[in-house]
Amino acid sequence: MPAGASPILLPFVLLLCRLVPSTQDAAGLQLRLAGPRGPAGEGRLEVLYQGRWGTVCDDGFDFHAATVACRQLGYTAAVTWTHSATYGQGEGPIWLDNVRCGGSESSLAECTHNGWGVSDCHHGEDTGVVCSGQRLHSGPDPAGLPVRLRAGAHAGEGRVEVLRHGQWGTVCDKRWDLAAASVVCRQLGYGTAKQALVGARMGQGLGPIHMSEVRCTGHERSLGECRFQDAEQSGCRHENDAAVRCHVPHTDFQSQVRLAGGRSPEEGVVEVLVPVQGKLRWGAVCGAQWGLNEAMVVCRQLGLGFASHALQETWYWAGSPNASEVVMSGVRCTGTELALQQCQRHGPVHCPSGGGRFSAGVTCTTHAPDLVMNAQLVQETAYLEDRPLGLLYCAHEERCLSRSADSMQWPYGHRRLLRFSSQIHNLGRADFRPRMGRHAWTWHQCHRHFHSIEVFTHYDLLTLNGSKVAEGHKASFCLEDTNCPEGLQRRFACANFGEQGVSVGCWDTYRHDIDCQWIDITDVPPGSYTFQVRARRGWGGHGNGR
Repeated sequence: MPAGASPILLPFVLLLCRLVPSTQDAAGLQLRLAGPRGPAGEGRLEVLYQGRWGTVCDDGFDFHAATVACRQLGYTAAVTWTHSATYGQGEGPIWLDNVRCGGSESSLAECTHNGWGVSDCHHGEDTGVVCSGQRLHSGPDPAGLPVRLRAGAHAGEGRVEVLRHGQWGTVCDKRWDLAAASVVCRQLGYGTAKQALVGARMGQGLGPIHMSEVRCTGHERSLGECRFQDAEQSGCRHENDAAVRCHVPHTDFQSQVRLAGGRSPEEGVVEVLVPVQGKLRWGAVCGAQWGLNEAMVVCRQLGLGFASHALQETWYWAGSPNASEVVMSGVRCTGTELALQQCQRHGPVHCPSGGGRFSAGVTCTTHAPDLVMNAQLVQETAYLEDRPLGLLYCAHEERCLSRSADSMQWPYGHRRLLRFSSQIHNLGRADFRPRMGRHAWTWHQCHRHFHSIEVFTHYDLLTLNGSKVAEGHKASFCLEDTNCPEGLQRRFACANFGEQGVSVGCWDTYRHDIDCQWIDITDVPPGSYTFQVRARRGWGGHGNGR
C-alpha cells in the first residue's frame, strides 16, 4: 500500500485513523517566506493561523509539500526545500508538523498533518523552501481532477491515475491518444507527451477505473476539462489502464550524481557533487541508514529506472580516487524526490563509520515489482482477540509479541492482538521473488516450515506525531500467487516445495487467523493511532510499499 496509513475503526478499544486534511479554508490560508534577506522565492516557511504567524516543522516535509507551498506563494514550482532551520529559527508557535502532500493540492490546507499546533518539534527543525524565480500567471486555477503518475521507471512517465470522490483510480485506454496524454503531462508540469501508452504498459492499477473514452483537443489545462465517460459503462478492466511518457525539461539533476566502480553502468558507489567550503566537489555518501527509498531516488535521477538493491557497504567496488571523502550523510528520502539533493540530510556531515567500504551504493534496473497493500481488506477484516499465552509459544519464538511478554508467567495470562488479513498486489512490471534461493531458506522448527523472507511485511502502530507504540511483522513462509485476474495464470505456488514469488498482476493473501498476522497491542492505551504497513520492495530488498 502507499507508504501512508490505513484507517481501521475499533471504537470499543482504540481508534486507528489516517491523518486528515486541515479544516482551515484552503483559500484563506496565508503563507510567507521569512529569514535573512536573500533571493526572492526562498526562506523559512511560515503560515498564519488564528491571527498568529508560526513555522512548519521539517518532519515529514518533502518536495511535494514544497511544490504546493511555492505554487501557493505564486511561483511556478519548487527547486528544493531545506531542513534544520537553514533560514534561521522562527519564533512563536510551530503550527504544522508531518505535513504530507500529494503535490497536486492548491493549498497546504488541503494536505494532511498532525493538526494545528500539534508538534513535538523545536525551532531548530523549521523548514524552508526554495521556489523557482518564475511567477505564476494570475487567474483561476484550472478546473479538473488531480492527476499523478505511478510505476514509471523515469521521471515523467507512468500509469495515469486521477482523484475522484476522494479515491485514486485509473483511466481506461479506449480512445486514449497523444492529445489527452499531453494534457496530463502539462498538468503535471512537464512538456508535451512523447507517447500515449495503452494496454497497461506501466502495470495494472488497483481500485476503481474512473474515466473512459477521454477526448481532449490538446489545449485543455486539466484532464478534467476534457470530455469522458464513466468507466462503469464501458466494460474496462485494469488490463486497459492508460499511461504516458512526457517530454521532461532539462533540470541538470543527472549531472549532480554518478555511480563508480560497478561491473556495469547500472551499479556502483554513489558519488554526489555538492558545495564544500564554497566549491563544488565530488564525494561519497555515508552508508549508515542508506535504504531503498534513497537508492530509488538515485536511480531515477540518473535515468536508470528503479533500485533493486541499496547497499550500505561497497568494499568490493572501487570508487573514484578523487571522491573518497564523505560529503553527504544522514540522507532520508521519501522515494518520490527527483534528486538526492532534495532529500533530508545532515547539515554538517556526520558519518561515524567513515567512507571507504561503508560508502553507499546502488544497483538499478529498468523493471521492478511494485507491492501494494489492499487497504480496504485490512479495514474489513480487522478485529481484536485476547489470546491465551499457552497458544503463543511459536509466535513468541518468532518474536511476534511485544517485549512485555518476556516477563509474563507463562502459560498463564493472555495477549491482546489486533488481527487482520493482508493482501499484497504486485502492480509493477517485474515478478517479486525472494532474493535467497531455496537452499538458503531458514527452517523454523516450532511452526515446521521454511521462511523465504524473514520479514516480508512490517506493521507499525504510530501516535499522531509519528512515535511508534507497537509493531509487528510477518515472515514469508509461503510467497505465492494466491489469485490472479482473469486471463493470467498462477505461476508461483508453495505446494510440493514449489517456487515462491508473486507474478505481475497477481496477489498473495495472508489470512487473519494465521500466527503473527497481527500487532500485539497489549500495552497500548486507547486513543487515536496511525496504522502503517510496509511491504518489502525489490528482490528481497527493503523499504515502504508504494
